[in-house]
Amino acid sequence: MGKNINKILGIILIVMSGIIYTMENITEKISSALVATGYAITGIGVDRTGNNIGLFENFFVWLFLLVGFILLASGFSKERK
Repeated sequence: MGKNINKILGIILIVMSGIIYTMENITEKISSALVATGYAITGIGVDRTGNNIGLFENFFVWLFLLVGFILLASGFSKERK
């Protein structure tokens, strides 16, 4: 593969890991808000606090981040003669 392809794929994978992490957090916030809304309306249910998701708890987030960093670093490495 060419150096430019490694750079592009590395950037894409790093951005995808960020998108996956962000979507997980958004989903958790929405889920928490829906439960709290149901509890507020009916008064029946379990009061649930949000669960903060760590950066490396999802396998794909750190895998994409690691592979993307390796591809990006190899895209910037100097050619050997």
